[in-house]
Amino acid sequence: MNNPSLFEQLGGEPKLRAIIDRFVDRVFDDVMIGFFFRRANRQRIKAKEYEFAAGHLGADVEYTGRPLAEAHAAHPIMGGQFLRRLKILEEVLDEFEVPPEVRRHWVLHTEANRGQVTRDAGSDCDPIAAAQRARSTKEQTR
Repeated sequence: MNNPSLFEQLGGEPKLRAIIDRFVDRVFDDVMIGFFFRRANRQRIKAKEYEFAAGHLGADVEYTGRPLAEAHAAHPIMGGQFLRRLKILEEVLDEFEVPPEVRRHWVLHTEANRGQVTRDAGSDCDPIAAAQRARSTKEQTR
C-alpha cells in the first residue's frame, strides 16, 4: 500500500484550492506587499499558485507558469517582503489546520525558493540572525 502524498494528506484539490484562494486574496490585499500585484490578474495568480503548490505537494499537476526567477525578475522584492508573504502563508495554513508534515514541507519549500524570488537572497531581515552574524564577523576579525 502506498503512503498518501502530501497533496492527499492535505485534502486534495478542494482543500488546496480553498487555501490558495484565501492566501492569494490576503497577499493581494496586504498593505505591505499588495502593491506588487496592482497589475496582476488575481485569477491567473491563483491558478499558477495552485499548480505550483499541487506539484510540490505530490499531485500529478503540471506547473505551466514561468520559472520563478524569470517571473519575479522585474520586481524588486526584498527579504522583508518575502518574509511577509511567508508569514501570510503560515497564517493561512494555520487557519485551514493544515497537517504539520504538509505545513513543514510547504514552508521549507517556500524558503528554499527564496533566492529565485528576492533581490537580496542573503538578507532575511531577521534581527536575531543579523546580530548573530555581526557577532560572528566581529569574532573573526579579532
